[in-house]
Amino acid sequence: MIHPTSDDILGAIVDAVEGTIAPACAGDDYASSFCRTVAQMLRSVRVRAAAEQAALSEDNAELRALLAGQRELPDEVTDLVRAAVEALPEPVYPPLPELQADALRLRRALAAVIDAVPDEDHPVHKTAREHLARRLEREREWQQDAYTGPRR
Repeated sequence: MIHPTSDDILGAIVDAVEGTIAPACAGDDYASSFCRTVAQMLRSVRVRAAAEQAALSEDNAELRALLAGQRELPDEVTDLVRAAVEALPEPVYPPLPELQADALRLRRALAAVIDAVPDEDHPVHKTAREHLARRLEREREWQQDAYTGPRR
């Protein structure tokens, strides 16, 4: 797994809201209520992030089978159903936990390669730095959004 995971981060935010922010709002009913709402919304996001891919995949397969078995429908509905049933999306990426496990294995291997070649000018170091720069660029969207907005 990539540490911290999205679940770890969302859990830490819930803990911060409930353990630090909410107690500071104890005298303000509106602020206290708002803290409870925010914590519950974040719990919902945690569950959805963990379960949505599998649930949606299972639901789509069930619905596809249900629709494929329909007969004697008006032509325009038959065409719509056929198009929906036949439009099975191609799997593009493995599930997130598999990608995270793969990333961890690959990153450990990269670290071992870098440690095995102490010469900073060796081509493997240049290639690794270029890879890390591209990775940071790919992650910028979610990393940057974590640090926008008002701060103390």
